[in-house]
Amino acid sequence: MAAADLTTAHAGTPAHDPADDSFSATVRCHDANGELYNVTFSRDRVTVQSYSDNAILAKVETWADTVPELA
Repeated sequence: MAAADLTTAHAGTPAHDPADDSFSATVRCHDANGELYNVTFSRDRVTVQSYSDNAILAKVETWADTVPELA
């Protein structure tokens, strides 16, 4: 945002609104039972995908409850 060349090239004033920021990260996990599944973290949710054993979902939910930033 502080790049003068970029500001000049676009003939505008740069602005950053953190409320509009988005991100996500997906972690591929391997459970002790051999099952592979994905956990995706974004600004407002944690999503568990590709699991068949509901115990995996319970483990992730239990873990997430211990992380204050995810509350």
